[in-house]
Amino acid sequence: MTSLPEEEDTRENADTRENAVQTMSGQSTDTAAEFADLKKYGRRRFANGMLFGAFLAVLCMAAAVFVPGIVRDLTGKGNPEAKVLTQSSTLTKLAQVQEIIETYYLDEVDGQLLETYLFKGIAAGLDDAYANYYTAEELSSVQDSTRGEYYGIGATIGMDAETGEFYIGEVYEGGPAEEGGLAAGDLVRELDGEPVDGLTVDELVSLIKSKETFTLTVYRPDTGEELQLTLTCGEVTQTYVTYEMLDDQIGYLKLTEFTGSAVEQFRSAVEDLNEQGMEKLIVDIRNNPGGLLTSVCDILDEILPEGLIVYTEDKNGNREEYNADDERSVTCEVAVLVNGSSASASEIFAGAIQDYGIGPIIGTQTYGKGVVQKTYSLSDGSAFKLTVENYYTPNGQEIDGNGITPDIIVDETAADDTEDASGDSETADVTADVEDKENDPVLARAIEELS
Repeated sequence: MTSLPEEEDTRENADTRENAVQTMSGQSTDTAAEFADLKKYGRRRFANGMLFGAFLAVLCMAAAVFVPGIVRDLTGKGNPEAKVLTQSSTLTKLAQVQEIIETYYLDEVDGQLLETYLFKGIAAGLDDAYANYYTAEELSSVQDSTRGEYYGIGATIGMDAETGEFYIGEVYEGGPAEEGGLAAGDLVRELDGEPVDGLTVDELVSLIKSKETFTLTVYRPDTGEELQLTLTCGEVTQTYVTYEMLDDQIGYLKLTEFTGSAVEQFRSAVEDLNEQGMEKLIVDIRNNPGGLLTSVCDILDEILPEGLIVYTEDKNGNREEYNADDERSVTCEVAVLVNGSSASASEIFAGAIQDYGIGPIIGTQTYGKGVVQKTYSLSDGSAFKLTVENYYTPNGQEIDGNGITPDIIVDETAADDTEDASGDSETADVTADVEDKENDPVLARAIEELS
C-alpha cells in the first residue's frame, strides 16, 4: 500500500468548489485544478451511491484481502467496527441486493459507476468530512491540483444549474485559454462543431483534454457575439503567489494556496523583493484554503529560525516533527493577514509565525482545521483518502475546532473600529497609500504596524 503526499483540504473550501460548479457561482471552482472539483460529481449522484455503497462495498473490500499489495489486514484492528465490511452477514446481504438489482432493476446497470459509488459510500460512512474515494481519473486531477501544474487550457468551466449551460469561470493569466481569446463569462455552445448539450461537466472536460487543438464556439453575453476560438491544450502552471513592493520598503506577498509549485513561486518572489531592498514583509493568506503539509513547511523554512515548524500525532499518539534549518531567505519582520477562510496549512503558517514572534497576525479568527489527510493508492490506480493525524503549532496550539486567534483583530469589512487580541478597543489608521488597496483595513493596519 502506497501513501501519497499528505493533502490539506477544508470543508469550507470543498463546499465552495462544488457551489462554484453547480450554480456557476473553489479550490477551487477548484483553484488548483483546471476545472471543477470532482467532489461535485459524487454529490450529484450521491443518493444512488450511498444506497449501493452501504451494501456493495464489502465485495470489493473482501476481494482486496486476497490481492497482493492492497490492505492485508481488514480484521478491524484499532477500529473493530470496520470489520462489518467483511462479515458473512454483510456479504449475504450484498448477494441479496445484487440479486434484486439483476432481477428487478428497470434500466441498464453501469458496473464501473456502481463500483465507484460503492467505495464513495464507504468514505461517506466514515463520517469524516475529508474522506473520499477517487477513481484513477479523479486521482490524476487531484494530484495535478496539489502540484499546481496540469495539462489543459488554463480555465475553469461549470454548468448553470438552472439553464444547463456551460460557462467559463476563471481564465488563468498566461494560459492557453487566455492566449486563445477565451474570457470569463463565455457560454460554451459547441466543441469542434458539435453541440455540447447533454454532456456533464466531467464529460466536456474529458473531451477537451483529449484534443491537442480544437475549436470552441462560445457566446459572449457582454457583447452579444458568437465566437469561434481555436485553442490548444498544454502544460499549465497556475500562479499562487503575487507580490509588489509598497512604500517604506514593505514587501506585500499574497499566497492563495500551498501547492507544490507555490514553493518556488514564493522563493522567487522573496528573491526579487530582497533585491529591491525589502525591509519588512506582509504575507496575505486570507481566503487561502490550505494545501500540502510539505509545501507550507518548505515555505516556513524560508522564514523561521532553526527549530520546530509543526508536529503531528496519529491515533496511537505517535508524534512526527517537521523542522526548519538555519538557512532562510526572509530575515525581516513578517506580518500575516488572515480571516475565517484561512484554513489548514494557512493556520500552520500563521501559528508558527505567531509562536516564534516573527511578527503580528492581523485579521479575524481562522477557520480551525487541524487535521491531516493521507491518500492511499489501490491496485487499480484508484485511491482512498481519510483523516489520519492531528497537527499542532510549535508551542502546542490545538488548531482543530479552534483556529488561530490574531494578535490584532481587524474586520476586513469594517474601516473604523478594531480590537487587539487582549480585547482593548482602539482606532486603526486605515488610510493606506497603496493603489487599489486603500479600502482594505486589514492591509492598512499591517502597514501601520510595520512602518
